[in-house]
Formats: sequence, structure tokens, C-alpha cells
Amino acid sequence: MATHLAFQLRYIGVIPQEGCMEYGFHLEEKGKDLRLIVMKIESGLFRGSELMIQEAPDLCYQKLLADLQSEEAEGPVRARVSVTASDIARYRESHPTVKVRKAGSRRLVTAPTSARAQAPAGPAEDAPKREHGRGGR
Repeated sequence: MATHLAFQLRYIGVIPQEGCMEYGFHLEEKGKDLRLIVMKIESGLFRGSELMIQEAPDLCYQKLLADLQSEEAEGPVRARVSVTASDIARYRESHPTVKVRKAGSRRLVTAPTSARAQAPAGPAEDAPKREHGRGGR
């Protein structure tokens, strides 16, 4: 059964801490007090799971959305939430194109051809082609 969630979630920033990174979010729900939710990622997860710091805000946002959607069944989301290796694995599964860090170099890993073929065409593919340069001279 689908539930309509009426809230606004805002990323407010990262707070570097010793041994971890914390990512803050404000949750605004109609008729309720503003909630501050802090997502915490241990520093070791950035090395061990090949998670890049640039991916962390989106990972936290996606995890928090999922937690909020199951809030009615599992109880309210706590003010401080730890991100685990399992959360990172779920994030990887839901993002078929990810950047992976290998021995100091970076490479792009893409989804299998069959998964890419099912993706809708992007705006660049739909846009008319333009020729660049000086016209008429």
C-alpha cells in the first residue's frame, strides 16, 4: 500500500569529526516541530567500502528517505543515525553507474548493456544537433 509522505527534507551540510563524518538534515513536517537528523559515517567506511566522500550526502539522503518511509511501521527515525556497510551496499545496488576507487586510480563502472538499454533517452540525445563556428562567412 503506497503512502503519501508530506514532508520537506533539507540537507544542511557536513560536519567533519574525528573518526567520522556527520551529515545534517532538517526534516519539516506539517503540524510538527522541525527535526534535526544527523547521519554518521565512520571514516573506515570511506576506505573499506570504496565509498567516496562526494557520494556520502546522496547516500545519507537516500537512506533517510527510506527510513522515513518505513517510520510508521518501525517507529520514528532517531535524531542520530549511523550508516553501515549494508547501507552502502544497498546504495550501490540502486545506482548502476558508480565511480569505484582502485589502488589510487579511478575508473567508471557501468551497468550491463541490457540495463543501459532500458534507460530512457536523456535530454542531450533528444536535443537537435547544432553546428558550431562562424556561419555565413
